[in-house]
Amino acid sequence: MKAIEVRNLTKRFRENVALDSIYLELGLKESVLVMGANGAGKTTLLRCILGLIDFEGEVMVMGLDVRKKGKDVRRMVGYVPQQVRFPEEMTVYDLVDFVSDMKGVDITLEETLSPFGLMDTVNSPVGSLSGGLRQRLAIALSLIGNPRLIIMDEPFNNLDPMMRNTVHDMMREMMRGGKSLIVSIHNISGLITAFEKIVVLKEGRMVGVYHSEDVLRTLRPVYKVHVKSDNGWTTYRTEDLFATLTELQESGKDLRNAWIEEPDAEELLKFVGG
Repeated sequence: MKAIEVRNLTKRFRENVALDSIYLELGLKESVLVMGANGAGKTTLLRCILGLIDFEGEVMVMGLDVRKKGKDVRRMVGYVPQQVRFPEEMTVYDLVDFVSDMKGVDITLEETLSPFGLMDTVNSPVGSLSGGLRQRLAIALSLIGNPRLIIMDEPFNNLDPMMRNTVHDMMREMMRGGKSLIVSIHNISGLITAFEKIVVLKEGRMVGVYHSEDVLRTLRPVYKVHVKSDNGWTTYRTEDLFATLTELQESGKDLRNAWIEEPDAEELLKFVGG
């Protein structure tokens, strides 16, 4: 059994072909990074895999046909959407309680929220949270029930460098724990080193599937981390983004106001000839 099997997937929005004959497999315990510029079809692909929108072709998730068993698939999969939308009047506590009931699992607030620094928000209405806190909450909710397959659509949206580093470490821990991950991003983001395979989409077409080491051997992307201190801004250039973030954090640098310049996915498209 595969975690995900996509065969001849095509999605049309009226006259527009958003996805054109996509084939994709993700094995159990495998990780795939889906890359492409904005509008390439990444979000549409993930929504089709979850059975959230109709499509032509076939999609199987954990052996289930998403057309027939979409609700069962969504119950067993951890999902972080690109646009995080929660009922704004619900408190964080109520939302965690709702998701745990939906998945039929018992959890504690501490284990769910503490890794993301969200314990102080337990009684806050979701509508009062900043974009960054909502993103943290979305990731925390996706992990409830210890799902075997986790799907993340642009998971770093609105996250500061410190939390990005935390999420990156969690992804690596998930992989070491045997989970299957499929994550979409529109820039290179430093994740290439963590994932086994890279799927590149361009204008709804699959350009190809590549091994991360082959991409890194040729592309060698350079990241710029800008850190503010009392003496002004300092820029650190690196090929290993998350290792550098860890080093800066351990050396006492305040990364809450830092920002990261990342190579755009268009560089990867040039590399693969898309």
